[in-house]
Amino acid sequence: MPSVKNAAERPGPLGRPAADSEPADGRAARSLRSRRAIVDAMRALHAEGDLRPTAPRVAERAGVSVRTVWQQFADMETLLVEANRRDFEILKSLTERIDPGLPLPARVAVFTSQRARILEQMTPTWRAARIHEPFSDALARSRALTLAKARAELETVFTSELAELPGKRRQRLLDGLHAISIWSFWESLRTELGLGLDQAEELFRHTFTALLAEAGFAAEPGFA
Repeated sequence: MPSVKNAAERPGPLGRPAADSEPADGRAARSLRSRRAIVDAMRALHAEGDLRPTAPRVAERAGVSVRTVWQQFADMETLLVEANRRDFEILKSLTERIDPGLPLPARVAVFTSQRARILEQMTPTWRAARIHEPFSDALARSRALTLAKARAELETVFTSELAELPGKRRQRLLDGLHAISIWSFWESLRTELGLGLDQAEELFRHTFTALLAEAGFAAEPGFA
């Protein structure tokens, strides 16, 4: 599992990885800039709470015409999928691998800190996706892939602990850790319980540690 890079290296919520480059051809470069502006406009509107922006609102925010929006994207679903993909690109640029050989307390601390920040940053896009997902096979596939990757990260970072448990106990621990590490749980902490970012992260880490302790792994003093 990766860990968040230094703050000095992080783009803002609407930033883009430094590795992005534009085509040498002027017309293609202008088209790519328009496409980026439209995607970033969609993401900005989501961040402001507008989870179902219209094409005219997106166009106005992006500084392009509505016609340009439709030239770049077949429909609003396609644009939403692209905004979702763009967020993942940015998050990948912010992460580094966690060494599975680190002591368990260190892995728990880094994993939960990073996961909390990823879930928080992805919240606007995922809130919008949740509204449209029942009507979109593409968004449903994206969610399924996201959940599979999140589960695989857990299995990699905590492989030594999981390997010590027999079948049913291993599955129960993995399911429990996965359930509290996905966005729906984080969203409930932030909105339904009304916790601040630091409070939510602290409760997430405490619950994660408690599940490990229940399975016989002390990840923090007091949980032995």
